[in-house]
Amino acid sequence: MSWSAYQVLPPVAVDQLFAPDFANQPLRLSDVAFVPQFEAAAVNWLKKASHEPVEIAKITAKADYLGRLPVRIRSGSPNSFLIWQEVLLSKGLVLLMPETSGDMARLIAAEDTAISNGLGMWRDDAMDEPPYVVAVASDKTLWGRSNLADVKDAIGRFVVVDAVLVSVEHQEWRSYLNFGLDWRRDFTIAIGSDLRDVLVGYKEALDDWIGRKVRVRGVIENRGGPYIALRNINWLCVEAQ
Repeated sequence: MSWSAYQVLPPVAVDQLFAPDFANQPLRLSDVAFVPQFEAAAVNWLKKASHEPVEIAKITAKADYLGRLPVRIRSGSPNSFLIWQEVLLSKGLVLLMPETSGDMARLIAAEDTAISNGLGMWRDDAMDEPPYVVAVASDKTLWGRSNLADVKDAIGRFVVVDAVLVSVEHQEWRSYLNFGLDWRRDFTIAIGSDLRDVLVGYKEALDDWIGRKVRVRGVIENRGGPYIALRNINWLCVEAQ
């Protein structure tokens, strides 16, 4: 990733940034999504951060469907750079939505800090109906919080789920990660063969995940039990052994 020095104009919206040297090409922060209830707080942080010179790294030369160029931005001194995505994630002001093939470890760790400490959108009282973090009934202690919505009550919502993998079932075109003893009732993740091959190379390697914590994000469907069909390999991570 190549970084270059720029000056970012104070933003008027979270999803569109401008730097004069980009010749009116609007920019957006890659790999994160802004949450309506926390957009004002995010804009305030971005305005303060934009007062300093920054360095910008293009993620791709191709603009998105709204004509915005996805970028990473950092500010501060070379010995203490602040990557804007990391700061916003660590404050719970944005949701991690990996879209690039780069190393996500630092961004995942930043979001985990906010989740673990109940910051921003992850606070118990952040919203009347917290729409993003839910738990498998038997695994609520993984979050260190006892009052989370149950995954089965989140049908049709985009959520982040932590759970310990109980079993894996393989079929030719997909594998199923089961997080309970009854797949007809308990939480399941479906991984198509194309993503499965990228993730692990051969399907039996998924069996090594049994007993480990898995974090996944996606829309909960009702397939007898609550179910997520994995859409992006970067939306699933597994606890290191």
